[in-house]
Formats: sequence, C-alpha cells, structure tokens
Amino acid sequence: MLGDFKVRAVDASARLGELETRSGTLRTPIFLPVYNPNKPYVTPKEMRDMGADAIFTNSYIIWRSRWLRDVALEEGVHKLLGFDGVVFTDSGAYQIYRFGSIEVTNVEMLKFQHAIGADVASIVDIPMAAGISREEALRGVAVTLRSAREWRSIRDELEGTLWIGTPQGSSHWDLIEFTAREMSALNFDYYGAGSLKVALETYDFEVQVDLLLKIRKWIPSGRPLHFWGIGLPAVLALYTALGADSFDSASYALYAEGDRYMTVHGTIELGELDEFPCTCPVCSKWSPNELSSLPKPERVRLLSKHNLYTLLSEIKLIREAIRGQWLWELVQQRVRAHPRLLAALKRAFEGYGELLEEREPITKSHGLFYSGPETALRPEVVRASKMLSRVSSGRRFKHPLYGVVPLGLRYTYPFGQTHMPGWTEPSEEPTDAEIILHTIQFFYGREAQHAFASPRLTRSKATGMPRDVYDGDVRVGSIRPADGMFIPSLEGAKRLASVLPWPRGRVVVRERYAEKVARGTTVFVKFVKTADPHIRPGSEVLVVDEQDRVLAVGKALLSAREYRSFTRHAFVRIRHHVLPREPQEGD
Repeated sequence: MLGDFKVRAVDASARLGELETRSGTLRTPIFLPVYNPNKPYVTPKEMRDMGADAIFTNSYIIWRSRWLRDVALEEGVHKLLGFDGVVFTDSGAYQIYRFGSIEVTNVEMLKFQHAIGADVASIVDIPMAAGISREEALRGVAVTLRSAREWRSIRDELEGTLWIGTPQGSSHWDLIEFTAREMSALNFDYYGAGSLKVALETYDFEVQVDLLLKIRKWIPSGRPLHFWGIGLPAVLALYTALGADSFDSASYALYAEGDRYMTVHGTIELGELDEFPCTCPVCSKWSPNELSSLPKPERVRLLSKHNLYTLLSEIKLIREAIRGQWLWELVQQRVRAHPRLLAALKRAFEGYGELLEEREPITKSHGLFYSGPETALRPEVVRASKMLSRVSSGRRFKHPLYGVVPLGLRYTYPFGQTHMPGWTEPSEEPTDAEIILHTIQFFYGREAQHAFASPRLTRSKATGMPRDVYDGDVRVGSIRPADGMFIPSLEGAKRLASVLPWPRGRVVVRERYAEKVARGTTVFVKFVKTADPHIRPGSEVLVVDEQDRVLAVGKALLSAREYRSFTRHAFVRIRHHVLPREPQEGD
C-alpha cells in the first residue's frame, strides 16, 4: 500500500526498509544524488545506469523556468528528467536558506510538486544554520509549522505523493523538540532532519549527531527519516547506524568543481594523486595526470561520476553490513577518517545510549569485533553488561569487556562471540545446569530459574554443543548453537509464563485476534494489546492472550518501544502455535 514502510532487517539503529511509492519500492538506506538541471554534469539516465534507484531535484528551480515548468506539468517530472526510478523534490527551502526568500507560496509549491508527479515531496520549511539567535530560530519555527499545517489542511488534494516534514529550530534543542512533537501529530509520510549548514561545512559532526538523535527521539519510528544535505562518504555509515534512512547531496558535483576526489577516508585534491585508488569506470580508464589535463567541463563531468560511484558504492556496502549485522564494525572503521567523526561516535554512545539500545537487536549473526576503546560503549555491550545482574550466583569468569560473567553464558551472545586481541577463553566448561539456568535468567530474568524443576540438555554427537533442553522427560526448548540463545517450545513457554511476572517476555494479543495467532498467523502490530518493554528485535517471546494463556512462541521483528508507530507491519514471526493451522481451500 502506498506509503507503507516495512523493515526487513535491522542492525544498530539502522533498518533495511522498503517504502511503497507510486513509482515503485524504495529500498533504504539510500543515497539520493541531487540533480540540478542547470548543472547536468551527470544526467539522471547516467545516474540510473550507475545504480541510483532514486534521485532528488529542486522543484523550485523547475518552477522558475517557464520551459521546464511547462514540460513538467504536461509530461511529469520523470519524463522531464528522463528517470524511471523514484523522484524526490525539494520545495525551494534551500533557496530560502541561501537567498532569504522565494517568490512563491508554500501552498503553490505543494500543489506544483504534486502536479508534476513527484513521488516524495517537501513543504516550504525554513532551514537553519547552527548557532543562530533564538529569536531568528523562533521565526523560522513559526513559518515551518504554518507550512506543515497548510499541508495537512489540503492533504486530501495531494493524494499519491508522499510528504516529508522536517522539524526545525537550529541548535536550540527545546525548539527542535517542540517542532518535532507538533509535526509528529500531523502524521507526515516521511520525516527529515536538517543538516545545520554551518555545522556541516565546518565538520561539526557532534552537533549533527545531536540534531539527528533528538529529532529521531520525537518522531514516529514507523516512518523513514531523511538526513538532508549529507554527502561525505565517510559519514554515511555512522548516520545510518544512528537511525537515518536516506540522504541527499550534490556533493559529488560540488567537490568535482573544486577538483576534489572522494574516497571513503576523505577527499583528496586531484593534483595530489599519482594514481587512482579506485577501479570505477572513470578511474580504470584515466590516470590523475590525464584527467587533470582535460578541459574543465569534461574534467568536472568525469570527476563527478567517480564521486557519485564512491557514494553509491558506500551505501551498498552499508546495506550489506546491515544484512550481515556488522554495521558497528564498519562505523568504527569509517570514523577513523577524521578525529571529529570519532568524537561524534563517542558523543552518540555517551549521550544517547538508551535511545540507541531500544532498536539494537538482542542477538546477531555476526560476531562482535573489538575495534577500539569505544567498543565498550556500544549499545549491545552496555546492555549485556547490565543484563548480567539478572543471573543468580554460580561459577564465573572475567571478561575484559563485560566484567564478571556467569560461566553458563560462555557460548551466549555477545560473550561467546566477542573477538578481542589478547583475550583467552576460560579453560573451564559450564555444566548443563549452568548453561540452562544462566541462559534463561539472562534473557527472561531471575524468576526464570524456577520454571524447570529438573532441567537437562542433550548435545550434538558431532560437535558436543548443547541442543535440546528438557525438564525431566518433557522437551521445553533448545539452545541455538550459533548464539547460545534459548528457544522455548510451547511447553517451555507455558512453564516460563507460570513463573515470570506479567508482562515479562510476553506479547499480549487482543482477544479478537487470539485464535488467528493460535493457528500460526504472524502477529501484526494491530493485534497487540501490550508487550514487555524490554523486547528487542530478535527476542524470543511468549505470545499470550489477555488471560495470559500461551498461544504461540516466536521471534520479535521490532522493538517493543517502537512497534505502535508502525501500521500494517509484522511484530512477531511465529515458530510454534497451540492450534493446527486453518485448512486451506482444496486441502
């Protein structure tokens, strides 16, 4: 359905998402090159051929040119640009930042963007630099909110276009919070974070981190978040890990105009290069000397293409890092491109750890690689260290990152999957009882130790690793070899529910959906009455009805802190259910 945002995979605070637009599905995270019809260094068709699935263009520039405006209104912005992917349009807000005003109203620009067929469009807000006076920021906030409310009043006339609302307020954080709350209530399809222009230009990454995370805190998690004007390859991984879903910039062309060559480690003056550290089509064909000798228009065109290849390649790598759940490792590599980037990462960890933890998966398919002292501040490391207090006394070992760890968690994520130089695993092996009791307490709390009267394990004959968990002769679950996580069976779930305080470990389903879930239907967000607030993506949960009867067990796909802001989205994928599935037609 148009405007639906689905999360397909998560790592850190990043999402592999899919947004339905009228031109097709937009996959996030994504970098959108800004195309200026007045500076066509790389054409939209070339961008598409290079792998750009979506682009940004400025509808105000189109509106100001009679010829461009007439073609766009008659044939649509996609045909005007020669681009068959998703097209985002800016409203002219950037021109307000540059020149102070534009000669068209917000309502006129809203209707124009809709009329030319923009897939995702924006209101005329007031972008702000960091550090402006409170009075100036207040004036900008007032105009931004007026534009947002004008959009809301005519939204029904603009059906088919998705709309971005961007909270403003400069670096006055109370104004950012106020604007974000007000705009959240208006229910935009997409939200934005402005890049605070002066901060962007001076590499003040810490202020940008503050802005992004403060806005993220107050907008609905069920909508994608765009970070305006971000076009340095080295920063994309960090801002994606902090929760940004898309970025736009004309940096690929602006840097080329200054003979600046982009890499993921920073930019290099073209004249300083003896050879290109890249194998893109431009760098494979030309040497730095050859490129430098070309007339400037051709040199800028080719350098723009290389720079865009670098940005598009980096965002593809970021998507792979999310799929493989090694995004923080990539971030920790990239932030070492500049000391201020590393400081910004530490600022995020130290100032926003609780917010970042809310979206962090409870377990991952990739090991945790120590990548520097800031590894100790990563959300999953801090969370795991705190969760150790759930486990009752027993034999323990000392870990340099987590402190004193119960021996039964030796093979459990993240303790058994953390790789550190100089770290030697403990020589002692946990007993079966230690593995079972420590693991279920770690995930469900200390009360879980009373769930099973006579717990025992079976082990793999090939590897000796734990497999099925029994309470006497009754199978109550299993220990997953890859991450040491306890996967309850239906009987195990019932015994856990009998000892865990409500709603610990539970997703509670509304009565009218209970039978559907009991027969194996995925738990969608609208089915849910309440849930344990500590549930995170990847948590193994007990699905119960309003009388606390176990209906199913399954894996959470979203955080319990965020699921209510999604519509038509799955929350729990069912593993086992108490009733047989409904017979299908023809069975």
